[in-house]
Amino acid sequence: MLEFQIEIEKLFSKNQLMPRIRAEFQSEPEFEKQMIDNDIDVDFGYDLLAQMVLHKRAHLPTLVGALRKHFEGDCQKTTDELLNAAMADLVDWSPVARQFIVKYGISVDVQADLDRFQYPLPMVVEPKELKNNRDTGYFTSQNSAILRQNHHDEDICLDHLNKVNRIRFRINQQVALTIKNRWKNLDKPKPDEEEGEYKKRVKAFEKYDRTSKDVLDMLGVSTGGEFYLTHKVDKRGRTYSQGYHVNYQGADWNKAVIEFAKQEITD
Repeated sequence: MLEFQIEIEKLFSKNQLMPRIRAEFQSEPEFEKQMIDNDIDVDFGYDLLAQMVLHKRAHLPTLVGALRKHFEGDCQKTTDELLNAAMADLVDWSPVARQFIVKYGISVDVQADLDRFQYPLPMVVEPKELKNNRDTGYFTSQNSAILRQNHHDEDICLDHLNKVNRIRFRINQQVALTIKNRWKNLDKPKPDEEEGEYKKRVKAFEKYDRTSKDVLDMLGVSTGGEFYLTHKVDKRGRTYSQGYHVNYQGADWNKAVIEFAKQEITD
């Protein structure tokens, strides 16, 4: 089972996905020519294209944070290069939304993998014990046990995170088969909702529903298998479950389909 868990983590790892996205663009010589002709650092350019595939839309601080490594952390140089990239049509810029917008996509196969594996997955074995603030519970990756770029190496309550990480869950099959997601509401647009926004909402839910089912089937969770969720804390010490496909802190549907694997009657 540990071997299976490690294979799952390799699928999820963005370090595995980013090279796949870059390779999609590197296989098309015109992208490199476009960068060279416009004096754009090629490595930066490919990373920008890959980041935009992940984000679809991104504000300037988001991209600067992700790409400043190409300029030794210099935020101004990174901003200048992003403007050059927009002028060179590597990415679109919306002055109204003040966001960069993806211009070039990727193949259907790679996008399908992104849809399934770009979010933290449930674990099929007990998470690895957290011993420092860089541990995540996963066996092949380190990140931070603290959310939203607030990492530090001072004391946080790792004992608490380890305790909640050890809780076993399973899918409530009866609820999963009968519940109607209130958020879904796909039969008609909401009041004052434009047709385009309604169609976008339908498409978003259908993708979520499809990819969640695919992932849970792969994990064996949807047929009654047990799983674990990893957790992180924010800078105020509040605990958050790291789940997307299933999450007891998510929407009504997410909460309703999860139950404890070890159940007890309480007074």
